[in-house]
Amino acid sequence: MYFLRMMRGGLLAAMAISTLSAGVITEALFSSNGGSFINDTIADGVTAPLGFTNTGGTADAFLNNANSTITGLAYGSYYAITFLGFGQHIGTGTFSVRYDGVLFSTAVTFPSDLTCCTQFASLSLPGGDSVTLATTDLSADRIAIIADGAGLTPGGAADAFYLFTFTQGAAVPEPGSAVLLATAVFALGFARFRKR
Repeated sequence: MYFLRMMRGGLLAAMAISTLSAGVITEALFSSNGGSFINDTIADGVTAPLGFTNTGGTADAFLNNANSTITGLAYGSYYAITFLGFGQHIGTGTFSVRYDGVLFSTAVTFPSDLTCCTQFASLSLPGGDSVTLATTDLSADRIAIIADGAGLTPGGAADAFYLFTFTQGAAVPEPGSAVLLATAVFALGFARFRKR
């Protein structure tokens, strides 16, 4: 009986220790026009902000900090807000995110036609996580062509809303957890067998 309690306690402790952590995005960047058009979540005093909101509506509060940075986007869908018209990302460029401290980038072609639902970018991240960008047909005046947090105010022109979707990969148990679980099941079966 003592052995059974030890096995159960060890199994619970192992399961608590081996829980998988969720990935976090702490930076995002759109770049186009040979690198001269940049919207990002980096407070550098040079580049315009990349605004992030929930997908409830075009007037939702920004998820960015006051200086335009983001503390961490969890899994889900968001609007990424950038310029429409002057400063709009069109043609070849780069889409980047910082995921768990590591920068991932991909070349993209920003579409000029912003009708709904055209996915134009996809990033594969560790653990099967991914980020996709798609057009929407939404626009509203939300950001200005001013560096960092000062740009998180209306600038007098409509802005483009892209659907930014951060998806968690399928959870895969660690091999050590599977071995512990199999050992515990075997021990329970053996204990029941010994009682007979």
